[in-house]
Amino acid sequence: MVKLDTAGDVPGELRCGRMLPQADAVGAGGPQGPRMLLLLGCTRQKAETPQDPLTWQDFLDQGRLGRRTDELKAHKRPARDMFTSPLFLEAFEAVANLRATFGQDAVGVLIVSAAYGVISEDFEVVPYDVSFGDVSPEEARWRGEHLGLPAAVRAASADYPLVLSLLGKSYRAAADLPGDEPLPGKRIYLTGTHGLGWLPEGASQVRLGVAEMEAFGAGPMTVKSKVLRYFAKGLERRGAEGFDEVLGHAGAEGFLRVAMAGRDI
Repeated sequence: MVKLDTAGDVPGELRCGRMLPQADAVGAGGPQGPRMLLLLGCTRQKAETPQDPLTWQDFLDQGRLGRRTDELKAHKRPARDMFTSPLFLEAFEAVANLRATFGQDAVGVLIVSAAYGVISEDFEVVPYDVSFGDVSPEEARWRGEHLGLPAAVRAASADYPLVLSLLGKSYRAAADLPGDEPLPGKRIYLTGTHGLGWLPEGASQVRLGVAEMEAFGAGPMTVKSKVLRYFAKGLERRGAEGFDEVLGHAGAEGFLRVAMAGRDI
């Protein structure tokens, strides 16, 4: 059985404490139809795997980072094309389907990078060997503050009526999510079996365990993206009605009803 838990000013997007160029900012979308923001973490699996990728030490010195980036420029790609884990790829399939149905601005994507900070899908990166999963929660939070993650995520998500998080535990810690203060709109976190515990007002979670993996035909590494893909199919079927159900009091329960509708197509 799916487990549900519901609880009742830095502008723009930051990277390593600096503003990103306006062209790289995540768009808020138009006033019509579903509008949501998807939070994804970077992945170890990458399309480019040189022998000497960037390390955390490279990102601590801007001069060194510039030199090393230039050395790896032949391997540079937009973020959406660099990360290649099954979860990441399937999540972008869901994004592509939603955009094809409701328009390009229906879905914004925010990538939490353990090296670059908060970046858009178009932001170009070179390969790096840095992950929040390699360090303690305390170190992940420190690095997140260094990269400006908490302020950047909140600023970028403020204008979206719905934010869906597929971030893992260490990436949520780095971005200080869900945090203590309520944010505008609905915030739904797809989590593991143990969940998040206390949630601020407006936030809810979908805890995904063995039963959910069986229900959606997914393994532990892809159950979040599989549910997202079925949610996209369900929205294609139910349209604004399904989106309004998620934005209403149903929250995570409404999200799952839409996902189940997509699974049953």
